[in-house]
Amino acid sequence: MRYITALLSALLLVLTSCINSDTIDGEVVPMLTDIVTFEGNSGGGAVFSFNASEDSPLVTLTADTPLSTDDFTAGNRVLLYYRPTAGQGVYASGPISIVAAGPVNNGEVKTISTAELDGWDANQVFVYSMWRSGAYINLHCRLPYYNEPRRFGLATTSEALKQEIVDLYLVHQLPEPVNSHDRAYYASFDISAVWSLRSCRGVRVHVANSNLPKDTFEFLK
Repeated sequence: MRYITALLSALLLVLTSCINSDTIDGEVVPMLTDIVTFEGNSGGGAVFSFNASEDSPLVTLTADTPLSTDDFTAGNRVLLYYRPTAGQGVYASGPISIVAAGPVNNGEVKTISTAELDGWDANQVFVYSMWRSGAYINLHCRLPYYNEPRRFGLATTSEALKQEIVDLYLVHQLPEPVNSHDRAYYASFDISAVWSLRSCRGVRVHVANSNLPKDTFEFLK
């Protein structure tokens, strides 16, 4: 069973608006970068939502320009570069100007059999960072460039779902040996189906990490 087949491509930044000034009332306006959920276009501008980290309050951002629905699907996660436009501060709901936006790899936790999980660590992942924001596990990593579909995503088993700390596995399997350069990728995985279980007190993500000795990342409620 192939629970996820994803064509990974390098992050393409799509310029969506021009910034005429980096200041508001003489103060420098920082450019922020976050993985957010594209909620769709409304009133002529794109709307995004996200938790800055873990269980921080939900932030809703309203852009002054829309995103192309040919390139972006409502409900998907997006890497967003933006600036607040009303002086509301960092990680506060309000209007923004988009500097750039790009799609990232989206996915949900798939429940598979123990046999299907065999070889989940066939190909290593160079992890820059992994963090939780709300019901999402976000990942910034480096992978070998490959222009064909590969298995890449979070998986668990029915047995693991019975645990208080649910074991999740970052499956990365290429269909053939690859000798190519690496590229940086972003991914955001929806873990809400696992996180909402009454028995769940957290998740433990296993990664065949080629960057550091750390090969498990634990996120607790």
